[in-house]
Amino acid sequence: MTGPVPVGIAGIGMYVPERRLTNQELEAMVETSDEWIVQRTGIRERRIAAADEQTSHMGTAAAQRALEDAGVAVTEVDLIICCTVSGDYGFPATACEIGHALGAPQAGGFDLAAACSGFVFGAQVATQFIAAGTYQNVLVVGAEKLSGIVDYQDRNTCVLFGDGAGAALFTPLERAGRAEYLGGSISMEGNNFDTLSLPGGGTRFPASEQTIEEGLHYMKMGGNKVFRFAVKTFASMVKSAMEPYGMENLGLVIPHQVNQRIIEAAADRIGISHDIIVSNIESYGNTSAASVPIAMTEAAAAGRLKKGQLVCVVAFGAGLTWGHCLFRW
Repeated sequence: MTGPVPVGIAGIGMYVPERRLTNQELEAMVETSDEWIVQRTGIRERRIAAADEQTSHMGTAAAQRALEDAGVAVTEVDLIICCTVSGDYGFPATACEIGHALGAPQAGGFDLAAACSGFVFGAQVATQFIAAGTYQNVLVVGAEKLSGIVDYQDRNTCVLFGDGAGAALFTPLERAGRAEYLGGSISMEGNNFDTLSLPGGGTRFPASEQTIEEGLHYMKMGGNKVFRFAVKTFASMVKSAMEPYGMENLGLVIPHQVNQRIIEAAADRIGISHDIIVSNIESYGNTSAASVPIAMTEAAAAGRLKKGQLVCVVAFGAGLTWGHCLFRW
């Protein structure tokens, strides 16, 4: 018997909407200030999708760019995994919409809902299909239109989230021109409904006059527990991932863009320089499952991802969920 097929990334791409929602604009919408937002989150603006611009539209644009970067035709795509908690519909899957828009009738597709951990989880699902020899080209898309589920009267959430999409094409390593997948983790802890959730619309709180009046179809966030959990988990994942290689060989960390204070506190806890952390939260806010592939694409464009470099990707989100991927670029 032969062993698992080595896996890598062949191409990456991103898309963000044109509209910028600044902190100054939010000051006119809710009781907050630019200073308050920047000090607590590091965010100065976020992108907001147009009314007629859906999650599938953004995901399709990012996917097309990833395929172009890889030099792979859409007719070669075997599977599309869309990581999202703000899909076009409850069902069908947004992956099906993306596949149709791309022109990939031969591809299978499904959605993966792990909130901000989505892309990291999706990447590992993709690698298993390829490592097993089941598929050759798996497109992982992180896409979110969070502006559609954010209450712009709730300053705990409306200042944090933005819209966008990122994508990566996973292939056997021999075809991968970007990075080699070295390993990763997927973890979760249940019973955290009060930490971060979208309560309404499921079978527990189906749509009704009462759920609408109570605002249950908007995102709810608990606050302090997320901060403490994220700092501790971020640090432990990076340390664990780098243990076989030595922390001194860590080239770059690409975290889910949750909060600048969390990112910096975790870096301090690990004992690594802030200079090796990729952060673009200032410009985009938290785009949930889209944040990692957006940050990865921007880091590559800026020349920060260098050949042979070890790159640790970490994410944590509602559930609670958390996980990491380690790549050699």
